[in-house]
Amino acid sequence: MNQHHSLDPLGAKKIFEVIYELNRKLGITVVLVEHRLDLTARYADHIIIMDNGKVVLEGKPRKILSSEEARLIGVGIPKATRLYQILRKDGVKLGGTVPLCSEEMAAMLREALKLND
Repeated sequence: MNQHHSLDPLGAKKIFEVIYELNRKLGITVVLVEHRLDLTARYADHIIIMDNGKVVLEGKPRKILSSEEARLIGVGIPKATRLYQILRKDGVKLGGTVPLCSEEMAAMLREALKLND
């Protein structure tokens, strides 16, 4: 059951930060069910996408969420990842890896603007 589904975005982010720190500092494995991939992608080191109780995609968030398969099955790709895909498709040259969150996308855009000055 998704216990933080009714939390505001800031409250949910704080819970994710606490869980992330528990994992990082204590080395414990945390299994979390969450539908908000914009939030999940920045903290997870492994994700499993399920559809009707069956695993359809599994692996590292950056690889899974930037895959064509994720788009085709209707996974809620993070906004930063989707923006990156649109910009690349339109011919905008962006370096680095596919961004999973707004902070990564902002850093990538700042770098691209520096290179084009």
